[in-house]
Amino acid sequence: MAHPLQELVHKGWVWQGHDAAEQLASDQLVDTGWPELNRRLGGGWLRGALHELQVQHNFQGELAFLMPVLSAQQKPCLWINPPAQPYWPGLHYQQLQQAPLWLQESDPKRALWAFEQALQSASLGVIVAWFPTVDASAVRRLQQAASRHQQLAFILTPWQQQQEARAYVNRLQLQWQQQQLQVAVVKRRAGWPLPPFPCPVTGHLPERRRRLA
Repeated sequence: MAHPLQELVHKGWVWQGHDAAEQLASDQLVDTGWPELNRRLGGGWLRGALHELQVQHNFQGELAFLMPVLSAQQKPCLWINPPAQPYWPGLHYQQLQQAPLWLQESDPKRALWAFEQALQSASLGVIVAWFPTVDASAVRRLQQAASRHQQLAFILTPWQQQQEARAYVNRLQLQWQQQQLQVAVVKRRAGWPLPPFPCPVTGHLPERRRRLA
């Protein structure tokens, strides 16, 4: 007769820790562009995964934070419900290779449907979506699509004090403090949560914003 603990493991109800030094294949990890973040995430963004970035408010440096991975794409990226219309001259100045495709959809269900369809497309690079909230079942479905099609995707959501369970591979909180972007790792594939650390995004900010920072 199987031990009760073994039955729980078989059902997937017990988290099994992995050695933080365990390395994935190089093609499964994508350089974040930030060495300290790479170290804390166990090598970089995991391909075939959905990552959540929680922001206190829009335009605090979150796009500059993602710019290294966006600018490294050879395929067009898709932005769903960005808080403002993408300004191509400014993005090109920040070394983005191609103008992003973007979709504004006010109906949350249709926007999520478009997100799921985009995750299945081999012609797209990174997919970034802005949502005020995403329920657990939708996150699970999106994560399954990202994993099945080996797509890299990000959801930007409002800052949460109480973290509800979601199937994101990584959950990060971004906060602008003391004239720099602070990044806290709330959930990560490689281990326990980590306290905030400064991320030097000012080099990717527009000149006017750098003066304000």
